[in-house]
Amino acid sequence: MATSSEREGAKRSVLGRAFEILDCFEGAGDEVSVAHIVEKTGLPPATVHRLLSTLLRWGGVERLAHGRYRLSDRVWRLGLGAPAVKRLHEIAQPILVQLHVATQGTVYLAVRDGGYGLFVDRITRIKTTPETMSASRRLPLEQTGGGRVLLAFSPEAQYERHVLNKGNTSAKKSHDDLMDILDGIRRTGVAVTHDDVIPGRLSVAAPIFDSEKAVIASVSVTFREEKLNPRAIETALIPNVKKAAKAIASEMASLSLLESDSR
Repeated sequence: MATSSEREGAKRSVLGRAFEILDCFEGAGDEVSVAHIVEKTGLPPATVHRLLSTLLRWGGVERLAHGRYRLSDRVWRLGLGAPAVKRLHEIAQPILVQLHVATQGTVYLAVRDGGYGLFVDRITRIKTTPETMSASRRLPLEQTGGGRVLLAFSPEAQYERHVLNKGNTSAKKSHDDLMDILDGIRRTGVAVTHDDVIPGRLSVAAPIFDSEKAVIASVSVTFREEKLNPRAIETALIPNVKKAAKAIASEMASLSLLESDSR
């Protein structure tokens, strides 16, 4: 009969293998196949299928057509509960609401998750559709204005590791074009992106910096481009988005200062 320590070791082993499977989703695009997981983990196919079934019942993954899987919303919700992200969300939300009221656009708050932008808040009056839902969760950095802002101000000197990976993007721009876009974002402090994930959608995004001048998030506002007066982009949208980003950064800095003084 197995001892309690042996049983506990077996549980940890199963848990460890489940974590290995979840790790396979990082940098692999939105969907992965069982064959990809088997190759990456070295686990037998039967074991992979069994653990995926367990993760499916728990709600950690979703099964798609042709034996492919993707991470579920439950995983993202757990990530959003992390203290740093939760605090950012709480501080930013009133300012995001103000930006929505001022612009009447759909407003997003995004943080970086490796080579992806994770959209942690969305303020809109537009009825949610499957198309807009798919555009508001976790997407490669280069595909959205909010993600491009996070990429442009990231500390890495070489962006190639994070952009245009095979099977990881549907971006139409070439690598050189994307580098020019990122240079422009750093120069102007804002990203204006046409066909932002959804054809005909325009976004204006700006970075949120911490007290050390490191980018921690981005704020963006999106519209159907056909409904926009082009002049409004320069005269109203860009100033409002930059103002919101600076306001969030200021609130974050003030809170950090108060916490530091209380220690």
